[in-house]
Amino acid sequence: MRGRLAQADLVLFDGYFFSPEHGEPIASALAVKDGLIMALGAEEELKPLVGPGTRLIDLEGRSVLPGLSDSHVHGLALGRSLSWADLSEAKSIDELVESLRRQAASRPEGWVVGFGWDHERFSERRLPTRWDLDRVSAERPVVAFRKCYHLCVVNSAALAALGEDRLAELDKKGEALRDASTGKLNGVLVEGGLEAVRELLRELDKQGVLRAVEAAVDEALRHGLTCLHWIAECPEELAAIMALRASGRLGIRLYLLFPPHMLEHLVALGLRTGFGDPWVRVGALKVIADGSLGARTAFLREPYADDPGNRGRLLYSERELRELALRAHEAGLQLAIHAIGDGAVELVLKVLSELPGGPRRMRHRVEHASVLDPALIRHMASLGVVASVQPRFIVSDFWVEERLGASRARWTYPLKSLLKAGVVLAAGSDAPVEPIDPLEGIRAATGEAQRPEERLTLWETVGTYTYGSAFASFQEGFAGTLEPGKAADLTVLSCGPEELEAGELEGARVDATFVMGELAFSRVRLPEFGGL
Repeated sequence: MRGRLAQADLVLFDGYFFSPEHGEPIASALAVKDGLIMALGAEEELKPLVGPGTRLIDLEGRSVLPGLSDSHVHGLALGRSLSWADLSEAKSIDELVESLRRQAASRPEGWVVGFGWDHERFSERRLPTRWDLDRVSAERPVVAFRKCYHLCVVNSAALAALGEDRLAELDKKGEALRDASTGKLNGVLVEGGLEAVRELLRELDKQGVLRAVEAAVDEALRHGLTCLHWIAECPEELAAIMALRASGRLGIRLYLLFPPHMLEHLVALGLRTGFGDPWVRVGALKVIADGSLGARTAFLREPYADDPGNRGRLLYSERELRELALRAHEAGLQLAIHAIGDGAVELVLKVLSELPGGPRRMRHRVEHASVLDPALIRHMASLGVVASVQPRFIVSDFWVEERLGASRARWTYPLKSLLKAGVVLAAGSDAPVEPIDPLEGIRAATGEAQRPEERLTLWETVGTYTYGSAFASFQEGFAGTLEPGKAADLTVLSCGPEELEAGELEGARVDATFVMGELAFSRVRLPEFGGL
């Protein structure tokens, strides 16, 4: 007697299922069992899998992609930033101050926090100072983080909250800047100065960590993301993630990146890259080698074109970086090293090339890899290093030619050249630095903001948000494409197949997000039926 076919838990039908390696619809229906893709095909072919317990959802002709991933998210900062003053539209220091005043009025106690400004857009074309922010409040601490998250400005009360000893330490390192005419601290903090402020904010808001994690997850799901490479900051954040996982309320898959101060704890516990389950996995050690182009702290081989006496800064010496990388590598931990300037990328590749056995086996990553040249690209490819890139930077850094000069700007965000050389690209947002919306990143990589010779096709770009991110997290056998046995992670778009077949996503939105076969977000009501 022939056994009955297993019944699907869920069948999605009347859809157009795309997998980037094909570039065309591969099925009109998809069946899910135990969180995994059971089968794909025509609706008639999947009918035998439908039973009394099967849920049926009508996609009404929508296009479906493998679940999109974000390979670089500051989760806690993203969650918190959703309740901060949004300064991204400020076109002057006066507008920035006014936004912060509204924030202060809406939250009458504690720190006043804003995020997202870019002084390149200000009519004054200068950085704000403590004296500007003193106009927001003379009594309450005020901080405004620049959108790169490598520079912030604080008011006089915030400087006082940091304390004389900490300020002296930052001043000595050049991370608390001074006014050129008076010699006084002007409230501008870079790199370690931001961390000093973040430490104060974390200490004051431990109870808000869980809320911030939940807010970040919800924001990601709304934008069709099914897996985040989540850059952790503190133990309380990890505890919140684990509590959500244990209660079944996490809702999204996470690949965790840990800061250097947690390395010895990971080593002592014997935790290695890949440990965990489909929902939460130990990922990489996240190391920051230099700063940002926006703050002029990214480390360049030659000085900035618009700041001739400045090459940026390295946050580790070569010896320090080598020792840290070796410790992580020998402990079985992947490295994800932030390197934006060509000088920093050159140093990071040198350090990775010297690791025992080389970097290929551990798929060590260069985060951002912004300013390159053909030789650096070839070196990355030869080492098997993954490039974790943020396509939305192409749009935001409209000033890059002025900052770097034409010859270096040509090799800034060279996505096509990296792909052609054989470098695996894993795309992300760097949220909250950029919007977490992956469709914005896809449009940036394929659109007119990118120079033509470095412009990617739609399917090349989708691949960086699916297979590329899965490869960068050792999960390409589990996610990243639509195949039986892989995770039923799906991003449902508002458009039909015509837009995708034409190679564009201009008007598309995310209508629904499925994670491990569960509907985690829906912007519209999808008709649902019971099984036969």
